Amino acid sequence: MDLFKFALGPYEFFAAILGGVPLVLAIFLLYNPAMGVQEFSGLVQTGFSLQVLIALAFASYLLGGLAQSVTWTFFLALCNLFDRDLHYFPAEILLERGEWLQGLAQDVDPKTLDFESRLLLLLQDKVGMPTKMNHLYSRVCSYLKENNRPSLITADLYQATHIMYRNLSFGLLILSGVFLVNILRIGAASFEQVALFFGTLALSYIAFIRSVSFKRWHSREVLLGFYFAACGD
Repeated sequence: MDLFKFALGPYEFFAAILGGVPLVLAIFLLYNPAMGVQEFSGLVQTGFSLQVLIALAFASYLLGGLAQSVTWTFFLALCNLFDRDLHYFPAEILLERGEWLQGLAQDVDPKTLDFESRLLLLLQDKVGMPTKMNHLYSRVCSYLKENNRPSLITADLYQATHIMYRNLSFGLLILSGVFLVNILRIGAASFEQVALFFGTLALSYIAFIRSVSFKRWHSREVLLGFYFAACGD
C-alpha cells in the first residue's frame, strides 16, 4: 500500500505539471507576442522570480488536470485520424469472441485454445465481460488491487505518463496555433517563427505517438497482470 501511494502520487503530480506547461506558455505568448526566442527570453527574465515560478507551476498543474477530459477527446480523435489502436489486444478480439466461446462444448480443454481465448475465459469467470473496454479495465483493475498489486502500480504509472504526453500533445498543438496567430498579428514572418510553428506541430505529433505507446503498455500490463494472477488462483 505504501509503495502504491508514495510512488504514484508524486509521479502524477509532476506529470500534470509537465502536461500543462505548453498551455501556460500558449496563454503567455497570446498576451505577450514575441518576435523570436531572444525576445521571449527577455520577457521571461524581466518578470522571473521564485514567486512567479511557483504560481506558474501551480497554474500548469491546474491546467494539466482540468484539461484531461478535453485532451482525452482530442486523443481519441487523433487515434481515429491516424488509425492508431490504443489497446494492446484489438477490442473486437476480446469483445466479439465471447459468443464463439459460449458455443463451445463444456468439456473443451482450455489449454488447446489460443492465448486470447484463454484470457477471455478467465475474464468471463473472474470479472465478467462488459460491452465496453473502459468498463472491462475498471473491473480488472479492481481485481488487481487484491491479487496483483505490482502490476496495477506499473499500469498506473503507464497511465499517468500517457496522460502527460496526451496533455503535451494537445498543449503543443494549441501553442503552434498561438505561434501562427502571433505571426498574423505581427504582420511579418521570419524563418525562426515559421520554424517554431512547424517544430511545435512536429513535437505535438511525437507526443501523441508516445501517448499511444504508453496507453497500449497500460492495457498490456492490466490484461497480462490479470491473466497471470487469475491463473494462480
